[in-house]
Amino acid sequence: FLRGGLALVHTRLAIIDLVTGDQPIFAPAGGGDEAAIIANAEIYNYVELRQDMEGTALRTRSDCEPPLHLYLRHGLDFTRHLRGMYAIAIHDPISDSLVLARDPFGIKPLYYAETGSAFVFASEAQALHKSGLVGPSLRPEARDELLQLKFTCGSGTAFEGIHRVLPGETIVIRRGRIV
Repeated sequence: FLRGGLALVHTRLAIIDLVTGDQPIFAPAGGGDEAAIIANAEIYNYVELRQDMEGTALRTRSDCEPPLHLYLRHGLDFTRHLRGMYAIAIHDPISDSLVLARDPFGIKPLYYAETGSAFVFASEAQALHKSGLVGPSLRPEARDELLQLKFTCGSGTAFEGIHRVLPGETIVIRRGRIV
């Protein structure tokens, strides 16, 4: 998906809706624009959510489409309706923003980096390194924490310049910066 200065790239492990569930998934956002979602997700209550959306023109049978419509209805509170594990990215053309959300238990990873020239995100830190926008430099204190605890605390990672969206956190990005 490419619009203006935003690009969304997604590789999908297809389990639910093998026929129509390719991502990104789009929905009318108003003014003739369409919002887009990509997600690494398993939404457990998607059947109930779809039933509650009777009258909404759903284009797929995917469990990842209801979160997009919930966002369009409820804004940033959309995650309160979700049960499952997810790392979600939504492009909102009306506010010209990117919304990143992670499940409350932090099961699905979601990493990001803000550089002088771009904001990048991915489900794996190595993808950010491979983008060429973030170097693979280690942060010594986080490296030690990782070796000692087998994880790092907070939004910082073992890599310089790479952060993670915290469990249950939703962040909004406009013009390449977290707002």
